Amino acid sequence: MSYRKSRKTARRGGRRGKGALNGNRAFIREVLGALRRARGPVGPWRREDPVACLIGTILAQATTDRLADRAYRALRRRFPSWPRVLAAPRAQVERAIRFCGLARQKARAIQSSLHHLQATRGRLSLDDLRRPGLDVDRALADLCRAHGVGIKTAAITLMFGCGADLCAVDTHLARLLRRLRVVPEAASPARAFRLLRPLVSRGRGLELHLQLIRLGREVCKAQRPRCGECPLLRICPHGRRNSAKELRNPFRSA
Repeated sequence: MSYRKSRKTARRGGRRGKGALNGNRAFIREVLGALRRARGPVGPWRREDPVACLIGTILAQATTDRLADRAYRALRRRFPSWPRVLAAPRAQVERAIRFCGLARQKARAIQSSLHHLQATRGRLSLDDLRRPGLDVDRALADLCRAHGVGIKTAAITLMFGCGADLCAVDTHLARLLRRLRVVPEAASPARAFRLLRPLVSRGRGLELHLQLIRLGREVCKAQRPRCGECPLLRICPHGRRNSAKELRNPFRSA
């Protein structure tokens, strides 16, 4: 399904599931404000080369940051330039990135992405997406045309490589958004991204992304979330439910 078609699909049925959704801009502002007050501002970040960001995000799929970084460094040692990565036999690319798992799929996605850049731009560059007034929808659709590049990878590339005002949603952020009832319980990360996007105030996409990433790593874990320590407990339906269960059975989490 293309980016534009799935974006239309995401708008339908937005209030399914248990109870009403918190799908409004005021709630998202409240979430960001509470995280900022409790955890402080997110750390500084520097804009990356967008092609490096694209390849690094592909490598980070379904693995840890440590293994993805190791695979990226190995790839660049073996092939110091992107043209050499594109021209290499796929088996050699697979061997270079074997540390991070799914090497066959990722090698194909990497070379497919580079081929797409060469075919559409005549060079292995994404500098054309760093211009002011970028049509973000068109850029997302363009990146998603490459095999193995989904909406999360495209959004992260535009955020960190091109300065686009987006809040990319991966599996972990989708979990937080479902618990907060911003999106329906069955919403995939791709659908969660599209439902969240119009709710984020202008200029706050990257900050929200980094704040939610930090919350998910430190507090709102997939297993045994530490709801009692969460700065969003007062406004989180899942947290209030979870805390009530622990009060009824204090030995449950022991």
